[in-house]
Amino acid sequence: MCSEIPESPFQFSTPELACLEFVPNRDFDAPPNSEVRTSIRMGITVRRNNLAPEAEVELTMNIGEKDVNSPFYIRAVERARFRWEKDMADTTVKVVLEGNAPLLLLSYLRPVIVQITSASAYGACHIPYVDLRKFKPVNYE
Repeated sequence: MCSEIPESPFQFSTPELACLEFVPNRDFDAPPNSEVRTSIRMGITVRRNNLAPEAEVELTMNIGEKDVNSPFYIRAVERARFRWEKDMADTTVKVVLEGNAPLLLLSYLRPVIVQITSASAYGACHIPYVDLRKFKPVNYE
């Protein structure tokens, strides 16, 4: 039996794919049936509203490079607007904006990355779990 769940005081708008660039590298040379590995970099941008308890959060993923050492290059940006109750502690807001929000956005980007890379000659790229406790490049604007 299902029961009604209480909503969190922290909510978000429908996430949107703000940018997607996919450049396959036709000159990449990999042995047949080998596992292709490539670099994955991530950035988080938080734009807090000074007049209301809300912020826009963007997650940017860069996968591979535009060179002969990478099977493809991807730049993808997912974003959403987050809002919270006015009386919420600033420390709690910061934890959610820097931790929960990027992980939520990453969950929307994962299937996009898998789908686009699985259509390439090099197979699907699966983004691993990310430990945001060790990841701190958050840009506040």
